[in-house]
Formats: sequence, C-alpha cells, structure tokens
Amino acid sequence: MNILCIIPARGGSKRLKDKNIIPFFGKPIIAYAIEAALQSHMVNKIVISTDDEKIARVAMKYDVQVVKRPKEYSTDTAPIEQALRHVVRLLKGEEGYLADIVVWLQANIPIRKKGQIDQVLREMIRKDADSAVTVYPVSQYPQWMKRMDKKGLLSPFLKNVKTYRAQDVKPMYLLDGAIVAMKRNVLMRSENRSGVHTFLGKRMVGIIQEDRKYSIEVDDGDDLNLARYYFKR
Repeated sequence: MNILCIIPARGGSKRLKDKNIIPFFGKPIIAYAIEAALQSHMVNKIVISTDDEKIARVAMKYDVQVVKRPKEYSTDTAPIEQALRHVVRLLKGEEGYLADIVVWLQANIPIRKKGQIDQVLREMIRKDADSAVTVYPVSQYPQWMKRMDKKGLLSPFLKNVKTYRAQDVKPMYLLDGAIVAMKRNVLMRSENRSGVHTFLGKRMVGIIQEDRKYSIEVDDGDDLNLARYYFKR
C-alpha cells in the first residue's frame, strides 16, 4: 500500500513571520512534522509542498522530497486540498507513484504524540473509512451561542434548542489538523464539490487527543508561547 505524507508549508505568513520555519527549541518548527512523518512505519513517501525557497532549503536537509507549489495554490484563500491534489497528480505524472492514502500534516503544529500517525492510519484501514482525523473535545457548544445583528441585538445561533446544561449535551469535537488521513480517490473525486471538508468523504473516523497540547497550531506569538510551555512540560 502506498501511503503518501504531504506537509504543505507556504511562505509569507502575516501574523507570525516565517512561522513554518521559526526556531523552536533548536529546530525550525516544520522539522517536528517532518520527523513525525519519518518515524511512521506506514508512510513510505514524504513530500513538502511549498512556494518558499527558505522552507525548501530546510526541508531538503531532512532528505525529504520538495515540490514547488504553484502560485494559484499558494494564496491566502486557496483551499489546502488544492495543494494536496497537485502533489498527487505530479507524483503520478512524473514518477508513476500513485498513493492509496494521503496523510496531511500541518507544518506549524510542533507537538504530536509519538506513533499517532500510524494509529490514525490503522483506525482508518480497520474501519474502512474515507478518512481519519485527530480531534479534541470542545467545552463551548453551539446551543449556547448567539448571533449579533448590526444593532447589537443577540439571537440564538441554533433554533429550537431544548437544553442548555452541559451535562445534557452530547460530546462535540473539533478537527485539530494535527493528523489527517484520507483515501486518495476520495480526495481527488471531491474536487468540484462544495462544502466543508468534502475532501474527507462521508465516513470519517475521529481519534480523540488525550491532551490539548497535541492540538496547538502556531499562528501567532501567543500560540508560540503556549507551544513552548507545553513542550517543556
């Protein structure tokens, strides 16, 4: 089985300059995602998709393949799945490599549980799912949320809510982006479909994070300080 890991990493971050290669305890932050992929016993190809030469130079030090991301897939508004599909097509066309499963790791998440990539993959395969993702439980629920109009007046986000007590609400989870695995055919066939996370298919398995530290995405200085705190724990 061909399992491809793609680590997309754009340059030109606005809130935190060079966030994907910012120093983090002696290494560029992207190094932690690369090392996690290298430690997997199931991933057999690793590709960094980037539009940035500095990121490419860092990646090449770790002996992983670098793919130049086209400008149209490198904008602030370009969906990440476009970059994933670009890599899949390029590898098939230039190398004859056809992935069965695609693993997406975010470059700016430095703390991952050891062995969790393989755990996610095994769960996906065992349950014959379209995708498998890491998630974390939320403590704030849509039932409690309000919309605000231009006059500052609030109205319920959800209609016909019958309970507001936390103990009466079923657990809810957010995708944290730490590890996302999907069938290649599900990714490719969803190209012209609209909606949230359509590229993950209909049958999605969730792997609950044991600790919130595994879900820290570094986008600004506060995130960076939080990640540093948890990394030293």
